[in-house]
Amino acid sequence: MDEVRFAPGAEVRVVRNVRNDGSFFGIDKGELIVEEGSIGVVRKHGWFLQEQIIYDVFFPDTGRLVGLRDVEVIDAALPFTPCRFHLLDYACLTLSLVSQGELLARKGDRVQVTWIDRSLDSGELQFTVSIGDTEVTVPDRALEDVPPEQEGNRWRRKSAVI
Repeated sequence: MDEVRFAPGAEVRVVRNVRNDGSFFGIDKGELIVEEGSIGVVRKHGWFLQEQIIYDVFFPDTGRLVGLRDVEVIDAALPFTPCRFHLLDYACLTLSLVSQGELLARKGDRVQVTWIDRSLDSGELQFTVSIGDTEVTVPDRALEDVPPEQEGNRWRRKSAVI
């Protein structure tokens, strides 16, 4: 089992938008409950299926008490960078990528985000991006928005999965 990271009274920050899965009373399923970057106070913690730590977090701005998984919160004192990209978004590289002397991609090349990871210890963002048949993990600073002339292709690809 994982260790409890936050005691009651600790301030935490939500690292991704949290939507109602149908278990939050008074709000439609799919509606936003807590916005990424919001700060709340831990009231208590518990376990879901004896595997996942769940924190009851009170958000003074909205007056809501929300159950959040351990991976959805970081220490509020950590530096915070909002997540600019989502799964399957396109982005452009701000640098060239080389692996074992082989050029994988050039600065300015368009890549697709396939995974997002935020360190729970430092709050830093990393993205796994697809470059042809290869996936590479890069820091947040390695990606920028797609230029406006290519904007129509920035958003999620059409997929039966979505």
